[in-house]
Amino acid sequence: MGSLMPSGAVAAPTIEQFSRSAPNRAAFWRWFSEEIAPKGADGLDDDTLIGEIDSQLRLVHPDLAFELWGPDDGVVQFVISADGLTPLFDEVIELVRGAPDLWGWEIVAFRPRRPVTARIQAQDTEISGDQIWYNFEPEDGRLRLALFIDGGEVGNWDMMCAATGVLLEMALGEFDAATMISRLEYCPLTPEIQSLGVKPLSYLAEDVDRFFATTLN
Repeated sequence: MGSLMPSGAVAAPTIEQFSRSAPNRAAFWRWFSEEIAPKGADGLDDDTLIGEIDSQLRLVHPDLAFELWGPDDGVVQFVISADGLTPLFDEVIELVRGAPDLWGWEIVAFRPRRPVTARIQAQDTEISGDQIWYNFEPEDGRLRLALFIDGGEVGNWDMMCAATGVLLEMALGEFDAATMISRLEYCPLTPEIQSLGVKPLSYLAEDVDRFFATTLN
């Protein structure tokens, strides 16, 4: 089914980095093609298999992460992630670029955009996308983003911010959330702020795409 790469660009890896990691990437895909891909969706609930993927991926780089989604129309989505660590973005890109074409599998670089209707729980705090509002303004070619949390006056503020960060990445996707935002601020949502025209988080991706499309044209 091939692989999906982000449209943005990051710095190319050095020759030293590439030569050191390339054999591990090739070995990972040989192993994955032989041991995991033939199972298709059958192994998605197998904790042992998930652990094996994690162990093999760590041989490429110990900080890489992954997610398995699906199957959707018979296709399993294998997402390889830097877990938001921008120094690892090149590693993710090179690994996915070298992925073989595997029937029934879609290999994706970075966690993609997802609907923000989910409820995210962090310790004793639970929050959903409809509790998050935003405003942004340009700053040095990127965006200064403020997120306003409905209910932020009560509860564990640190956990609320952490859960809101997860929802932000779901809204924009891992790559865009890391590369398009210059500064991020969290604030409680008050009636006064809401009267200033802030928008629900579900509109953020559309607004960000429109902003950058206008900026680049």
